[in-house]
Amino acid sequence: MDLGAYVRIGDEEIGEIVKKNNIEVPRLRGYRLMKCEYPLSETEIREMCFDSEVEELEHLIEAFPYFSLNPQYYEYCSWTRRFEEFFEYKDKNGKTHIDWSKIHGWKRKRLKFAIKKRKRRIREQYDMWNKYAGREDVLYIHARIGGNNWKYFDGDELTHQPWFLEKVDDSFDGTYCDIYAKIGGDE
Repeated sequence: MDLGAYVRIGDEEIGEIVKKNNIEVPRLRGYRLMKCEYPLSETEIREMCFDSEVEELEHLIEAFPYFSLNPQYYEYCSWTRRFEEFFEYKDKNGKTHIDWSKIHGWKRKRLKFAIKKRKRRIREQYDMWNKYAGREDVLYIHARIGGNNWKYFDGDELTHQPWFLEKVDDSFDGTYCDIYAKIGGDE
């Protein structure tokens, strides 16, 4: 969930732009005017990718069944916390890392695969963000129609709208997506 976009739902300037361009998106979660946004640096994207490695390890540990790529649910308890502490270590700066020497066989294979998929999603999301950051004629729309929700909430109908540019699923929670819309001036 993009909280920065969420707080702008009631913004009058954005409301006028949305109305003027006939933009209607189901399960709306927020807007951003891309003219007010800046591209992320390669260093920032790499840092997000690095941080996501530990997050993916924790997701696999908290998954039920244990280390499942497609879990039925997630378990947060003292047991999963002990496993996370076992497979992680902190460097002298307090940054958490994966202790790869303790992860072997099928667990290592699944973790590497999960990390690879997550890094690809991060790259896709922020490459698209950087493509439109700073543009006067683009509105960012955050909605809860990512993943399979796209087809259930008629996302394909949105692609036929004259304002639609592109869409990408959120890298952290695939049930959300970022939609980029071409807008006219806000005079």
